[in-house]
Amino acid sequence: MSVDGGKTGSRAARTIDLRSWARALRPERAGGGMREANPPARFHDGNDIRQDYPPNDRRAEVVARPSLERLLARARAGLIDEAHPFFLVSSDGRFVFANARFEEILESNEGGRFGPGVAQFGEAVGDSYRRILDEVLLTGRTVAFDEWIEVSGGRRCWRGHHFPVLDERGRIEGVGAIYVDVTREVIERREAIRARRRFNDFARASGDWFWEIDREGRLRYVSERFAALTGTPAALWEGRYLWEIAAPKSQGDLEAALREAIAARRPFRGVGFAMEGEDGDERICQLAGVPVFDPEDGGFQGYRGAGIDTTLAAREAERRRDAQRHLEEVLETLTRKNLELDLAHARAEAALKAKNEFLASMSHELKTPLNAIIGFAEAMGMEVFGALDERYKSYARDIGKAGRHLLGLINDLLDVSVMETANLALDLRPVCLAEVIAQALAFVRLRAEEREITVEAPKRVGKLKVMADERRLLQILVNLLTNAVKFTPAGGRIGVKLRTDRRKGVVHVIVWDTGIGIPAEAQERIFEKFHQLRDSVYSHRNEGAGLGLHISRELARLMGGEITVESEPDKGSRFIVALPLAAASS
Repeated sequence: MSVDGGKTGSRAARTIDLRSWARALRPERAGGGMREANPPARFHDGNDIRQDYPPNDRRAEVVARPSLERLLARARAGLIDEAHPFFLVSSDGRFVFANARFEEILESNEGGRFGPGVAQFGEAVGDSYRRILDEVLLTGRTVAFDEWIEVSGGRRCWRGHHFPVLDERGRIEGVGAIYVDVTREVIERREAIRARRRFNDFARASGDWFWEIDREGRLRYVSERFAALTGTPAALWEGRYLWEIAAPKSQGDLEAALREAIAARRPFRGVGFAMEGEDGDERICQLAGVPVFDPEDGGFQGYRGAGIDTTLAAREAERRRDAQRHLEEVLETLTRKNLELDLAHARAEAALKAKNEFLASMSHELKTPLNAIIGFAEAMGMEVFGALDERYKSYARDIGKAGRHLLGLINDLLDVSVMETANLALDLRPVCLAEVIAQALAFVRLRAEEREITVEAPKRVGKLKVMADERRLLQILVNLLTNAVKFTPAGGRIGVKLRTDRRKGVVHVIVWDTGIGIPAEAQERIFEKFHQLRDSVYSHRNEGAGLGLHISRELARLMGGEITVESEPDKGSRFIVALPLAAASS
């Protein structure tokens, strides 16, 4: 910005037009570009700045020489362009000049605005730079400001020093800015701060305390942990000898040990001494330290090290010894209890083995006559041995029914016994669901019809196959369908549905009914052995030993599946058998 009203007078008293000066700083360049040729800078009175010399002055003659003038212009341009990045802004906020170095920054900046926030001379500066300009104009002081820019080589930090440009009367005509690349300095400072914080965090978190001394043994640093231990601020220890931290009775020994180590420039460890703690109690501590040498010239600088309060360690050691003794007593008791448990376990295993052997033997002994009884009852019902009146035929049917029921109970007990010993062998192979479901429905259909219950088969089963033991899968479905018939009132419905999750490779076989349902609190207990809820769906008013659901779930799990139940009282039940889908099943 020019100052209007400049008067002609001595050279020192004249006011320089800032824009004219800026033009003078921008010599003509080949190829054009941001800067262009401009006439020589002049004072407001119109005189050429370069020819402002007294009459007959030889310098005026030299300046008048065209060749020398061009040489000086090139030299001046070279000095300006090769200096630090530099630009000028007039006091009314116009971007008036930038040297080549600053232009290079503007051209390489990939992250948007930088410096004055504009790229063309004569433009008003951006809002961000307006704040800096206003501060310089208001205070008259230099303002330093860091700016990060994105360039092809990464992010760079430039520190701009924004200073007032004054006329000869001390008035601010504009603001100049010189930029210095401080990327390395800023990064190193950040790393130093981060390292210092990291060290302080370690020092605070550590049970030890840290110190640093000079070549004479005077403390230059002691961590806050030591201040907490002694009750004296860390700053008050700085400048005192390290051995002064010791109690009077051990101060001499500590000084001698430390002076010997310092003289020899050798590390030391386990140097013990007594000191007075914050609570006034005597505390036993130890010091360890290593000598520090200048990385440049190898000169000895002092020591750095750590101290530890071994009083606390001793107390902790005593607590550990007490805990060890207590642990040994507990272990002795635990060992004795484990021996008792091992003995009880051995007895239980022996009892279980005896029970299983008994069940296996008794099942064989019971099944043989039962099969005979069932066979004779069926023969009598069929009048194989001669005609019977209706009353005796009814007796024969009841005998056969009771025999088959008892045989089913024996088979259930035998299955439970085998599963408990993990000796149940399964023949897992792809099984056609349609065939197994059809067999299971046929098994219960007659009984369902007797109770006027509708049986519904699944639709579109196709050739869907699961990995299962076919006989055991049929056993599961028959158990579930039998229960559905058993606990569904006349006029109700039962059936089977399928749901396939090919993403998870699972088929859900859903056995449903419209029966009286199962309370939520009983839905897990019904899978327990011998469990029958009184006054509920699985009560003793229905036949059975309470093993069917337990056996079914265990069999499903052995085949890699699961059985769950969804039910509400008076709304029926859904028993969901999840089984792995066989490969290439359609």
